[in-house]
Parts: sequence; C-alpha cells; structure tokens
Amino acid sequence: MSKTLIEQLEAAEDKDTLEALGKEHLGVNADKRKGIETIRAELLELAEAQAAGGDTAATEPQATNPVAPEPEEQSEPEAYRGRMLKHTKNGRLFPWTADLAKNRYLKEV
Repeated sequence: MSKTLIEQLEAAEDKDTLEALGKEHLGVNADKRKGIETIRAELLELAEAQAAGGDTAATEPQATNPVAPEPEEQSEPEAYRGRMLKHTKNGRLFPWTADLAKNRYLKEV
C-alpha cells in the first residue's frame, strides 16, 4: 500500500490530486498555498514514515492544529501624574509639553 502511495504521490500532476491522496491515505490536509513540490515533499515524508512504521503524528506539521499559548496577564501602565492639558472642545487630556501649551484650545488642568 505505501509503495503504491509513494508512486502515486510522485506521479501526481496537480495540487488537487496531492490533496486527495493526503486526505485519503494519510489523513492530512495539504496546504494549497504552498507550491506543488513542497506539498509533494511533505506528503512523501509522511508516507515514508508510515511505511517504515513510524508515528505519523510526530512528523505531521503542527500548523494543522496549532495550540495557542495562554496570554499572560499584563499589568496596566502607570498613569501619567505630571502636568496635563485639557482640550476645550472634546475634553481629551494630554501630557503637558511646551509646544502643546502654546495652543489656544488646550488649557492646563
């Protein structure tokens, strides 16, 4: 079975054939965004590992079922405690700078 599978993979001429062989015999979804030779090489590697009696799950690319790491809790950045300017029309607060303080629509709070 594996030898004929390897021959079929080598003889395949398009990505659809390679994808069908990968799903049917190896249980792997081929990534069609990759080139045909890359897909063929990956499937051949899996087929040879299966023929040798190796574990196909260990050689299978991890992109099929990625496990996202848990994000660490990020502490909030410390609030600015210096001089502030307030926009008179929309109420937004800005840290005080000399250039911003020159604007007539910003008032110090």
